[in-house]
Amino acid sequence: HRGRMLGDLDQMRSMLESVLSFLRNDRRLEAMTLVDIASTLQLVTDQFGDMGRKVSYDGPLHAFATVRPDDLLRSVTNLVENAVRFGAEATVRLRSSPEYVVIEVEDDGPGISDARKDTMLEPFVRGDDARNMDANPGFGLGLSIANAIVLAHGGALSLHDRQPHGLIVRLQLPV
Repeated sequence: HRGRMLGDLDQMRSMLESVLSFLRNDRRLEAMTLVDIASTLQLVTDQFGDMGRKVSYDGPLHAFATVRPDDLLRSVTNLVENAVRFGAEATVRLRSSPEYVVIEVEDDGPGISDARKDTMLEPFVRGDDARNMDANPGFGLGLSIANAIVLAHGGALSLHDRQPHGLIVRLQLPV
């Protein structure tokens, strides 16, 4: 059991380090800048494509919103990492209106039960059966960091079921 425990401790330490670096970065908040969200998302999907992952972009060629560019890039990258870890492929969708941009990261993995959706956004929570997730540390962490970033933008992050199976993480950000 000792090896397992040390492994868990290492995992917790690396999670804590990434939370602390996130919080430290959050203190000197990045400036809000008008960004082409569409090209940011295409950049992310291209990067995953270059790594041999099936990630596609579905949305307009251009859509502008005022955001913290690095934070947004980081949260979407976290979500796509989760998506391709649990599913075979992922889609990043973008819809925009005059008031909001809505970014959805959708995967065809096992999804998350309704009972777990509420707790998933808290730090350090991972999917239903932690034993099966040992090879995949940091799932809940990516979500909680993305959630913190979206909230800091005055937006909202929500989790939805994809049919027939999978998860949709929806980010709604004010333009």
